[in-house]
Amino acid sequence: MRHSDFIQTTEHFSFNTAECLRNAYVHNACERCIECCPTDAFALIRNKLTLLEAQCIACAACIGSCPTESLSVESFDPNAFTLLFRDRETKELSCQSNTPCLGVFDSYHYIAMALRSEDAPECHLSYCEGCHLNDDGNVEAAIRQNIMQSNMFLDAVGMPERRINIIEESDKKAHDRRMFFREALSKVHEVMRQNGDKDPALTTLHQQQRKTALPLKYTLLKNSMKEHIEAFTTTTLEGFQPLFFNKSIDFNACTNCGDCIQFCPTEALFATSDKQGILFKSGMCIGCGICDDICKSRAMTTVAGVDLVAIAFDKGRELVHYEMVMCHECRCPYPYKGGDPICDRCRDFTDNFEEMFVLAKDQ
Repeated sequence: MRHSDFIQTTEHFSFNTAECLRNAYVHNACERCIECCPTDAFALIRNKLTLLEAQCIACAACIGSCPTESLSVESFDPNAFTLLFRDRETKELSCQSNTPCLGVFDSYHYIAMALRSEDAPECHLSYCEGCHLNDDGNVEAAIRQNIMQSNMFLDAVGMPERRINIIEESDKKAHDRRMFFREALSKVHEVMRQNGDKDPALTTLHQQQRKTALPLKYTLLKNSMKEHIEAFTTTTLEGFQPLFFNKSIDFNACTNCGDCIQFCPTEALFATSDKQGILFKSGMCIGCGICDDICKSRAMTTVAGVDLVAIAFDKGRELVHYEMVMCHECRCPYPYKGGDPICDRCRDFTDNFEEMFVLAKDQ
């Protein structure tokens, strides 16, 4: 099947269904794009996320919400914009001049821009008031949430001077222009096309080359963290974090079946060289929760606290390791946890079904 067979498109917008977590794993419940789309252009049909092309206006408000970068808009790549941010003349981000809706960015972009430039980004949010994209307030709320999370991170690592600023003052002329919403949106698309030559589609190129399954925005943030990590006042964040994730495996519950490794979409979980243990890279984890759900024995859990050095430099950590021994019943290797050398399958069979195979002469 061709790569293009997985892509739904409108005039300016694309949805790569193969990159979508909701479509890749049937039990995933991600609905971020549905929740923030101002025109209800996404729907679940037979439990698969589908783009309703007739309702999509390519406003880009949903793009920053997608954890796997399955959404894109023509001629504006938030990753390319972030990468080149330090070289831009203005640090103001505005839907009226140099970007589509600021929903195109998420916290990873904002933090990367803040770390990559001596001048902090300034987000012009006065245009959100009265904007047709923000009739229910969801778009503006999502933008402010991303900025808040970004500033919380910058404060936590001791870099408050790089906080993302919000411009609140209103511009009456700008608000009057939004009375002609379709015309204004067309102007935004024209600006995006003009900037297209300067901002190459890095995200699309990254997905096509497939050197790593990790979305590009995570790599941009990690590279930005590397540049400044020696200046961080702390590299350990306590508690549960909204941007980074940590995992733990219960030794006694884990069966070393490998399902968590097989289903991890970004290869954050992988086997040790001897195949008798499981390693984890927090810098590769996008917090999709698939490993927690797929684990039949419920051995996998998400835990609090992250190490920013391990995240930035993709350091792996061993979650569990076993001695593999031969089961004296089935003669198959299994992870030994002490006691008689018998695997869980044979133990369960012995405890529950042994009487089925008692010979008549032994009764």
